[in-house]
Amino acid sequence: MNRTVEATGRDVAEATRKALRKLGVGRKDADVQILEEGRKGFLGIFGGAPAKVRAACDESTRDRAETILSTVLRLMTFSSQLHINEEKNSIQIGIETAGADGLLIGKGGNTLSAIEYVLNRMLQRENNKSKRVTLDVSGYKSKREDFLRKKVLSLAKQVKSAKKELTMEPLNAADRRVVHAVLKADPAVETRSVGSGRVKSIVVAPVKGGKSGSRRRRRRRS
Repeated sequence: MNRTVEATGRDVAEATRKALRKLGVGRKDADVQILEEGRKGFLGIFGGAPAKVRAACDESTRDRAETILSTVLRLMTFSSQLHINEEKNSIQIGIETAGADGLLIGKGGNTLSAIEYVLNRMLQRENNKSKRVTLDVSGYKSKREDFLRKKVLSLAKQVKSAKKELTMEPLNAADRRVVHAVLKADPAVETRSVGSGRVKSIVVAPVKGGKSGSRRRRRRRS
């Protein structure tokens, strides 16, 4: 992934420092092009023009994700440590905070989900072939998945017993994927998402007409 920035300064040296700071790299890791040498004005005041440079560097999706996430967490005043694992088609980043896991996770994981969404949008805007990045905080997601699995299996049992559909609380996309996946193997119930936006509810309903042919009628929308 190639990143390019421009910066101005009183002279070329200052403009270069600003550009490198924007990129977050050292001088040896960037190509710097001088666009304007800049000039001093009369008496150092009138008619002057700033120097302007363009700097570029090659940066992997992993490095870019780490840079963006570190910046976001710093702006949110979180003291954190990142653990990055890169696979063929995805990048997993584990976050450790200094006693602020709950704040970073947010209710139902919504804060963490929002940061993950923004991070991926930024990466895809720069390069639409960027790997998908998933975030976790101190193993929260695996615990959340276990909780959702138990909850939705209990809910499905109620639906089949009462033969009446039930609606879950609003969930983010990651949680909805877990719910759909857990109940996919149960031919007696079907799931569908309702609502708009990134947070939607899931309806768990009994399959009409019994189990036969249920897989053809199953609806799964994220």
